[in-house]
Amino acid sequence: MLRLVHPAPRGQGTRPPSGRKSPALYPTSEERAHMRAAERNIARAYGGRAVLAAVMGVSLEAVSNIRREGSYAVAVLLARAAGITVEQVLSGRPHVAGACALCGRKGAS
Repeated sequence: MLRLVHPAPRGQGTRPPSGRKSPALYPTSEERAHMRAAERNIARAYGGRAVLAAVMGVSLEAVSNIRREGSYAVAVLLARAAGITVEQVLSGRPHVAGACALCGRKGAS
């Protein structure tokens, strides 16, 4: 048997209103500060922001916008460019020279 029901009143859905994104989708201010520091250091290692932007595959403007509006996607691109983990970019934990990027073990095998 077919049963007809009325749609739920507005505002009763589970999705947030369109146009606003959840703050959980963006890095915290502390994570953004760590991303800015990582960007400066990685750009210095590559020889400038223009080279870093080319390595990341984004525009120079996108690299410059890390200061104002960073995202987790940019953190992933920074980590790939530096050859370190995303956790190191977001936590500010430095990479030890000569250590494995995944496990942290120092020295030769």
